[in-house]
Amino acid sequence: MTSSATRTSITVPEAAADPRDAIFDTTEMEQQLGRRAGRASIFVLAISILKIAQQIGSIAIIARLIPPEDYGIFAMALPGVMIALALSNFGLPQAIVQRRTINHMHVSALFWLNLAFASVMMVVLAALAWPAAAYYGEPRVVPVFQVISLSLLFSAMSSQYLSILRRTLRIRAAELSTLVAELLGLAVAVIAALWGLSYWALVLQQLVTPILKTVFMAVQCRWWPSAPHNVRFRDAMGSVSFGGFVAGFAILHRLTEYSGTVVAGSFFTPAAAGLFYRARNLAGIPPLRLIIPLSGVFVPTLSRLQDTPEEFRRMFVRLISRANLALLPIAVFVAAASDPLVALLMGPDWSEAAPLLFWMSLFTLREGGTSGLQFAFIACGKSRALFGFAALRLVLVAGALAAGAQHGLLAMAVAYTLCELLITLPLMVAVAHRVTPISPRVFLAGSGLDMILAAALAAVLAWGVAPLVTGLPVLAQLVVLGAAVAGVYGVRVAISKDLRGDVRRVLESVLRRAKA
Repeated sequence: MTSSATRTSITVPEAAADPRDAIFDTTEMEQQLGRRAGRASIFVLAISILKIAQQIGSIAIIARLIPPEDYGIFAMALPGVMIALALSNFGLPQAIVQRRTINHMHVSALFWLNLAFASVMMVVLAALAWPAAAYYGEPRVVPVFQVISLSLLFSAMSSQYLSILRRTLRIRAAELSTLVAELLGLAVAVIAALWGLSYWALVLQQLVTPILKTVFMAVQCRWWPSAPHNVRFRDAMGSVSFGGFVAGFAILHRLTEYSGTVVAGSFFTPAAAGLFYRARNLAGIPPLRLIIPLSGVFVPTLSRLQDTPEEFRRMFVRLISRANLALLPIAVFVAAASDPLVALLMGPDWSEAAPLLFWMSLFTLREGGTSGLQFAFIACGKSRALFGFAALRLVLVAGALAAGAQHGLLAMAVAYTLCELLITLPLMVAVAHRVTPISPRVFLAGSGLDMILAAALAAVLAWGVAPLVTGLPVLAQLVVLGAAVAGVYGVRVAISKDLRGDVRRVLESVLRRAKA
């Protein structure tokens, strides 16, 4: 009996934990969640300034090397690329960030599933080249679709590594890797454009950047998945269900974002598509470079608080209000200075983009609030509700674009912006109130009031101040309008004790780093 019992205890040893699971453990981070989230937010805001400068510089250079007609060929392919990219990720990277606990084998399963989805979408996107060419009546988009499809594999891998870094708030490593990769991708595009490769320079940039991101982030993570035959894919099915709705939301979101470019290319000309895309792209720099990187702080932070509604609401208001403090002044400045900005950054060939830029900039005033709500949906695991909202939003925006296009390109931009501000934003707040701790009152405290102030200021500057300085040189116009925006937001900070404290801490952090 004793011998048998001994043999039994020997043959069934206690399973040892995989040491690689420690990479995904957030226990230590949760003990200092507020402090780490604050430091990470400050770093993201600081490096976002560099990213904004990088992208504005990119626009200024590329716009002078590639005319609107050629740029439109590349822009026509982007909607398909972005939808395929959302499908290739299938929302699985978000599952890595959102789950309370996750281990190495689970993440390995998600990695290979992600890569499989990306491979399928790469083939689908390449095959869509011919239908797209027939739709646009432009055969030059065929090879563009086919070459860009290769980027999906590397984008899927880089997004997986990015989520691993974000889960434990390793924001510095994630953002620096992204910045360096994008700078090198821009360098490739500029060199190719100087060699006369036209829109192929943009295609190369779209391909090179995710390859570099994958390499840099893999080095930072020091993690590689287990081989597919060692992975239990069944354990990842819950994440696939969650990720499926996130992917569905991302697809619908991309369809909505790029629907204007598609309608412009269909109703008008490739040049019109290029103008609309570039105006939307330039106006979207502030949210792209500020809000989206901050998701690496918001989602993991809010995910850790999903079981404590009061703490969740308090953190939501804190994070979104601080993000808006950086985002909204830039958006207001772009709206007020749309004419001189287009003249300075893009040159005379793009002058028709100026009125489009004004309306697109007003649209971006909502980005802080809507992005915050999106992060709240994901942090609470409510991807199904987020998907449902996105489907309704697409229908509403498509209707607005179709109605506006009957009256010209500018009318289409106006209809798009007003629909997003006056219809889809209140709808999103209402849906969030049903499934997350965020009520309309909480949203107003975190974003709504600041957004209303920003819209009023943009209107006053664009229609009251900008006409008074039109006769000045372009740089002088930008200085005057920039000073007006800075003055108003300086007063906004001065009258808020919390904002004064945040600004003081940011300045102290910058000074400490400078002395070091």
